[in-house]
Amino acid sequence: MSSGLLAFVSAFVASVVAAPLIARLARRWGVVDAPDGHRKLHSRPIPLTGGPTLLVSLGIGLAVTLGFFPDLLKSTAHDLKFLTAMFVAGGVIVTLGIIDDRYGMRGRQKLAGQIIAALVLLPSGIVVHKVSLFGYTLSFGDLAPIVTMLWLVGAINALNLIDGVDGLASTTGIVLSLSIAAVTFIVGGRPDGLMVSMLLAGALSGFLVYNFPPARMFLGDSGSMLIGLVLGAVALKCSIKQYAAVTLVMPTAIWAIPLFDVSMAIVRRKLTGRSIYDTDRGHLHHCLERKGLAGAKLLAMTTGLCALTGLGAVAASVFHNEMIAIVGVATALSILILTRSFGHTEMSLLTKRVRRLTGSMLHRSPPVQSVLHDEKIQLNGDHNWQQLWETLTDFAERFEMDKVELMVNLPQIGEEYHASWKRKTNTASHEEWKSDIPLIVQGMRVGYIRVAGAVGEGSICKWMSDLIGGLQSFENELLSLIGDLRRQKMGIPAAESAPSDGSDVPSRTDAEQFATT
Repeated sequence: MSSGLLAFVSAFVASVVAAPLIARLARRWGVVDAPDGHRKLHSRPIPLTGGPTLLVSLGIGLAVTLGFFPDLLKSTAHDLKFLTAMFVAGGVIVTLGIIDDRYGMRGRQKLAGQIIAALVLLPSGIVVHKVSLFGYTLSFGDLAPIVTMLWLVGAINALNLIDGVDGLASTTGIVLSLSIAAVTFIVGGRPDGLMVSMLLAGALSGFLVYNFPPARMFLGDSGSMLIGLVLGAVALKCSIKQYAAVTLVMPTAIWAIPLFDVSMAIVRRKLTGRSIYDTDRGHLHHCLERKGLAGAKLLAMTTGLCALTGLGAVAASVFHNEMIAIVGVATALSILILTRSFGHTEMSLLTKRVRRLTGSMLHRSPPVQSVLHDEKIQLNGDHNWQQLWETLTDFAERFEMDKVELMVNLPQIGEEYHASWKRKTNTASHEEWKSDIPLIVQGMRVGYIRVAGAVGEGSICKWMSDLIGGLQSFENELLSLIGDLRRQKMGIPAAESAPSDGSDVPSRTDAEQFATT
């Protein structure tokens, strides 16, 4: 049995045995994913065991493999240093993920922990000092550690964000691991990178026994982030050749689908005025679910796309032609965008923004009071939100506002809508008042509106009171609309859904929260 096959089998067995034992501890310590009726729609609490299971399995598999092949790592002086750093960084990521899974963490706190894990790996010999593409070489100089760190943090988050459906991150990780192992084997890469790739593929295959839909265990943040960290580090390790530039085409091609998901999430959130740390249901797996794919079919579609880009990278290595990898990536992404399965909405947003910026630089400014833009986009769902938006823009015109923006986010019923309106005024930006108003329905935030404009004349208190009062019709329409949508999605007749105590009527608490926040 070869060292690679032994690494796979030993990690597989270790994962199958360790997962149930770790699941018991997870339930005892409360490290479970409990349904919330909003984003987490599964029916019962599921233990989050991925990180500890994978880390233990990698360690056991490594010990077994080196026990049978003690001379495996002697060919490269830095192999042991890399493996040590990887396990230390992995411990940091798993600890970070467990804390997040158990108690919850802010996005910035998680990012800080991810940066620490990446910094642990930097001295292990994976710093990218220069890259080559089609014969051209780019040197990073003093920025090399920063570029390497950004790659690792991006890899961590790419797998973390794609982990939203039973078995998806596990199967994606298996395909990426095997692709990296194949490229490494073909180009005669480093034995430690090849071994770790096979170890991770085996550990994930063992965990998939419990994670395959319907899942009995979840990876959790600890598991998905660990996969990203290990694969990101190994991709660099296997690409670096002594005294040569790193060829990033192959590892980037292998990672293309997860990285595309991350890129579209950033575009979607930034161009709709949200933080990149916000959660939504616009990821690749969510979009495929809305296309009717679920369970094994969804996994097959996603892993097939990853396999396409991975095979392109393998073929590029065999024929020493980077263009093959690029064609593979372009084909996979074109399938998603042109079939409107994923990425089409984000590309539309990006195109509109570029067109707007270009137009503002190339054309003369329109006269004062003219509308610069009135843009609407249905991010998810099929409900027509036009009437609600017109109510809000009528309000904006009545109060002579400069800008208004609406974001509706209802993941539990699959609806997400964004619109923005702006007119040309003489009010300088620093002289405008601005307000973010969260939309609250039955104690749950379902979106926000953002408004900006010049301050009115007279008493500021009376003017603000009139302004808030002007939103009353919008609020009533919103509450009624969301109530109707929920009943339709759940199949509840209107007559049955109206409680006898009148609680279906917008409460004073809801109105006060909407008006005063």
